[in-house]
Amino acid sequence: MSLGSLLLKLQDIDLALTRNRAALNAMPEIAELAKKRRAHQKLKADATKLYAQRKDIETYLKELEGKEMDANDDVRIAQQNTDSSDYRAVQQLEIELSNLAKQLDKIAFDRRDYEAKLADIKAKEEYLAEYTAKFEAAVIADTKAAREKAAGLMAEVEKAQRQREHILEQLPEDMRVRYEKAAETHNGLAVERLEGNVPSVCRMALQASSMSDLARTSSEVVECPYCHRMLVMGEDGEES
Repeated sequence: MSLGSLLLKLQDIDLALTRNRAALNAMPEIAELAKKRRAHQKLKADATKLYAQRKDIETYLKELEGKEMDANDDVRIAQQNTDSSDYRAVQQLEIELSNLAKQLDKIAFDRRDYEAKLADIKAKEEYLAEYTAKFEAAVIADTKAAREKAAGLMAEVEKAQRQREHILEQLPEDMRVRYEKAAETHNGLAVERLEGNVPSVCRMALQASSMSDLARTSSEVVECPYCHRMLVMGEDGEES
């Protein structure tokens, strides 16, 4: 491969490296996974909140159960300790039983209310658990796909790096220096080929005098008089 062909090939590799590195650094899948991880944390927080609410209600229902047992015990004790022949004692018993009945009614009302709330929370927990399981499965699949894509890009980058090093080994030191400086100056487009009398990058047609001057040079790689890129003479920069 001629010197010009090596330089053009090196430029193609460097441009591909730039594209692949940029694609790797700006993978939309990475940003999307970050969003999904934040959403997953929100789901876990919601699950923790529901769990705490359920435990609070279950605790309160146990307290209601204890209050109901105590009230029923109070009813039995009051009935057992009341002398039915004592009018005043019977009246007091009726008042006490009326108060206890009200307590039991309130306990029953509260139980229905909190049992309904408990059923609602359990339904929400079940739905959230199913949704979270599906969400986690999707995140795992997306993570695998992102890793595979990143691995593919990394493989392309590593392959191009090896090709680049191989080409650099074949270039004279002065050409490597010229290429690196031109690449830095022209954002990676360091080399162009001459197509007729038109350089392939800057597209500024060379005058006859410029063409004559370039024809007299013995070098295959010259400098474009307009854009000052490295200009490869000869058709397609290939050896004939």
